[in-house]
Amino acid sequence: MECDFAHWHVFYADERCVPLDHEDSNHRACSEAFLSGTSIPPAQIYAINACVEPAQAALEYQESLRALFPEIPLPKLDVALLGMGPDGHTASLFPNHPLVQYEGPDWVVPIEDSPKPPACRITMTLPVLNAAANVAFLATGASKAEVIPRVVADPDPLLPCSLVRPTVGNLLWFVDDAAAASL
Repeated sequence: MECDFAHWHVFYADERCVPLDHEDSNHRACSEAFLSGTSIPPAQIYAINACVEPAQAALEYQESLRALFPEIPLPKLDVALLGMGPDGHTASLFPNHPLVQYEGPDWVVPIEDSPKPPACRITMTLPVLNAAANVAFLATGASKAEVIPRVVADPDPLLPCSLVRPTVGNLLWFVDDAAAASL
């Protein structure tokens, strides 16, 4: 089966405010692992402006997203591909952080006090993630085994991953044996 990448638009659910070639950059990791091997037009892969403060980076990123989804309250992403941290965080939405509860008008918000370094990041909000047509989580490794049951089998509302529940869409989990060990 051949894939027509000409129609793909790639946004990152979150990004660290570091240079795009930095080892902590999601853009770098995705480019090296997948994007560089596709024919997605480079103009349709949306990296943050890493040369500005997080608030400005979030605003500019949101403007790129709004350009594709004008005049609607929330974007309807075809797929939101997310990971899960060992603490149950996803994107840059961390347990007990105020941004988890954010329901304001912004689709992308800055975070300058991330409990996981680096502290400065931008992230899509839960309402944006929950508006996606399909959300797929990828969780691998034994460090996720303790949290997976609290997200999948018996959702814990204190864990951001548990709060990602598409309003009209599909939720899929892809876990390896090590991550699923406690299910």
